[in-house]
Amino acid sequence: MKKPIIGISGSELTKNVGPFVGYRRSYVNKDYSEAVIKNGGVPMIIPFNEDADVTESQLELVDALILSGGQDIDSESYGEEPQPEQGTVWQARDQFDMRLLKLAEKRGIPVLGICRGAQLINVFHGGSLYQDLKYYPVQTLKHWQGDTPWWQATHQVKLVKDTHLAAIFDQVPRLRVNSYHHQLIKKVGKGL
Repeated sequence: MKKPIIGISGSELTKNVGPFVGYRRSYVNKDYSEAVIKNGGVPMIIPFNEDADVTESQLELVDALILSGGQDIDSESYGEEPQPEQGTVWQARDQFDMRLLKLAEKRGIPVLGICRGAQLINVFHGGSLYQDLKYYPVQTLKHWQGDTPWWQATHQVKLVKDTHLAAIFDQVPRLRVNSYHHQLIKKVGKGL
């Protein structure tokens, strides 16, 4: 049986040391690729680019898409001015990921958004974000775990009954997870 090809939206690192000043590398965190392999898929990193035709050709090669984490989404995308706690934004990456999402939805392939990816899906569908946890009107759980190891669960999430995720976990109502983000969904996007 053919294993599904899972595209993972890539980002860039810029090296600014020695002879490599300005040298850019395409990457995703290894955890994404390992999770795809562990779950029976074949990971394919889709490197950031600004060529719509190339992006469309890349997406034609995959059976599903993961929108990966990264920088904050530019608040201009949801009609707000930046607040002091908004982090680093990269408008070109926002446009790249939104182009990937648009093409994936047009093709009808599954999309999973992780951290920034989930927030981007929401913004793409007309939603908005709290630019930092401190702007949320009530106290929240700690969502930035600092030096806590990424694999150590730190708080609970509640699964919605009779969803795909609940089925994967055999209808377990709660899971312990960790998180490393400082933004939250504010207004939920249309149809989400």
